[in-house]
Amino acid sequence: MYKITYNITKKGRVAARPFSYIIMICILEILFKNGIYDMRRILPILALLIFISGCGVNQNTNNSNTESNAKSSSITTQDSSKMTKLDSHLTVAKQALSAGDYVKTIEEATASIKDNPNSSEAYSVRGFATALHGDTAKGLADTKKAYDLDSNNVANYYNMAMVYKLQGQLNDSKQWFKKVLEKDPSNTWSVYGIATIYADQGNDTKALDWLEKAINIDPSVKAVAAEQDHFERFHNNTRFKTLVGL
Repeated sequence: MYKITYNITKKGRVAARPFSYIIMICILEILFKNGIYDMRRILPILALLIFISGCGVNQNTNNSNTESNAKSSSITTQDSSKMTKLDSHLTVAKQALSAGDYVKTIEEATASIKDNPNSSEAYSVRGFATALHGDTAKGLADTKKAYDLDSNNVANYYNMAMVYKLQGQLNDSKQWFKKVLEKDPSNTWSVYGIATIYADQGNDTKALDWLEKAINIDPSVKAVAAEQDHFERFHNNTRFKTLVGL
C-alpha cells in the first residue's frame, strides 16, 4: 500500500502531491523489484511521467491566466463605456463653449464632473464658461481646481489667463499666458492675449511687438485686432495700420 504524502503550504494548508508523482514512485519500485536497473531503460519512462505531470500544471496555469484575462477584459469594457460617456459630455461642453452657449457648457461640464470628479479638463471648461457667463470668482475657483488636479493641463493655463483677464487682473493673466508659451511657444492666442494686455496697460510699443509676433504665427489675427476695442485707439498708428493692413 502506498499512502498519499502531503506538503504544508506557507499558509498552513495541506496540499496533496500530484497523482502522477505517486504513479511514478510505484512504477520505479516495480522496475527495481523486477531487477531492472538500467537507467537507459528507466529514463524514457521517467521523462514520459514528468511530461504528463507538467501538462497538468500548465493547464491549471493557463486556466488561471484565462480567468484573469477575462476579468481584465470585463473591467476594460466597463471603463471604456464610462470614458465614452465622459468624453461625450466634454465634447458637447466644448461645442457649446465654441458656440457661445455658456449655460449648456456649464451643464455638460458639470455632468462630466459627476461622472469623473477628478477631470481637470471638465473643471477647466466649466470655469471658463462660468467666468464668461458673468461669475468670474466661481470660474476662477474651477480653473484653480483644474490646476490642482492636473498641473500639466496647458489648456487650463490659457483658461486661467482668460479668467484673470476678465477679472481685470492683467498681470496675473499675462503670467498664465506666458506659462502657456513655455509649453507651446507658437500658441497664437496666448501671444495675442499678451499683446492686448500691454495695449490695455498703455504700453504701446510692447503691445505692437507682441501683436506682430501673433500675426507672424497666424495672419488671421489681423482681422481680429482691427475690430477689437483693445486696439481701437491704435487705428491712426502707422505701425498698427501696416501690421493689420488698414
